[in-house]
Amino acid sequence: MKPFTRNLRYWLPVLFWLGVIAYESFRLSSDVTGGWLWRILHFLDIRLSAHHFSQLHHLLRKAGHLTGYGLLCVLLFRSWYHTLFDIDGPGIAGTRLGRRTGTDTARLRWRCIALALGMTLLTAVLDEWHQSFDMSRTGTYRDVVLDFVGAVCFLAIALLGFKLWPRPAVKELEEVSVS
Repeated sequence: MKPFTRNLRYWLPVLFWLGVIAYESFRLSSDVTGGWLWRILHFLDIRLSAHHFSQLHHLLRKAGHLTGYGLLCVLLFRSWYHTLFDIDGPGIAGTRLGRRTGTDTARLRWRCIALALGMTLLTAVLDEWHQSFDMSRTGTYRDVVLDFVGAVCFLAIALLGFKLWPRPAVKELEEVSVS
């Protein structure tokens, strides 16, 4: 399988999630989500004062920012990791048996972290910039900060989970000399 085709499966979820964020940016104003929440609470027969409803709605919208951009960052990290791993090859030239060293893998991870966080931050800035032109929306730097915090938190949790995930032991290969 060609690298482009192989890596496309990692980039499709990123493109889909960027589409979700764009749709929410263009179509889901506070009035729309507030109407949905009001209908859900009414259906569940949950009664809140206007003040408490406003607080709940605000909290859910901000949780959406954290979650949406956190997931985007994790998806971007995953895509960059697999793409750059394929570009560099399974091993670095000159290493023993062509395998990556711990330093090479750490350097690759940091590079992918920087790319994922940078692209997430750029997406958040562009989203809020777009919202500043829409009369029914408000684009604020606070939401960009919240989006970036979500990205950092989700990526840290994902990387910690990856580090703690048990991996099967890899057997050492013997070097064979050909005479």
